[in-house]
Amino acid sequence: MHVDTRFRVAVATFGAAFGLGAAAVLASAAHASAQVPQVAHGSGSGPPAAAGGAAEEILQRSREYRAWRPFAEYATAAKRSKAHTGNYVVAWYNDAAAAAAKAGGTQQFPDGSIIVKENRLTPDGPPASLSIMAKRAGSWFWISATPDWKVFTADGKPLAGDVGRCAGCHLEADRDMVYSK
Repeated sequence: MHVDTRFRVAVATFGAAFGLGAAAVLASAAHASAQVPQVAHGSGSGPPAAAGGAAEEILQRSREYRAWRPFAEYATAAKRSKAHTGNYVVAWYNDAAAAAAKAGGTQQFPDGSIIVKENRLTPDGPPASLSIMAKRAGSWFWISATPDWKVFTADGKPLAGDVGRCAGCHLEADRDMVYSK
């Protein structure tokens, strides 16, 4: 298990023992460790791998994400994330997600919605990793990928599909597991 992952699991376990939400505990830990060098969010313990199946289809549909609309809070600049290992982030959404994204928190995202978040080490830097959410059959499908569209792996498994560490944090979001408004 990656050192950053062990730290985050330990922090989340500690927070749960004291009734704190995982997102709040991780945000506090990220803030407290601001002087620690950032790492590419989503990086797993193993080498990145080519995607297959549903992950490949979603990655193919996501390749032109920079032509999509950014969420309002990222329209002018990358923002420091309270999660995502404290990286700077920018998130875009596809046409299927547009109505829900524009509703600003009052509407669920429909099937076919895709959100791509760049995780950057500096506000104007290139993406160090990509975090992708795709709504399929009423549930979110998660992918943690490299900027060249390979899927990160952990313990020999691709970080794609029902990725517990993504879903666990996003359960704290106010609406439909999406933090951006």
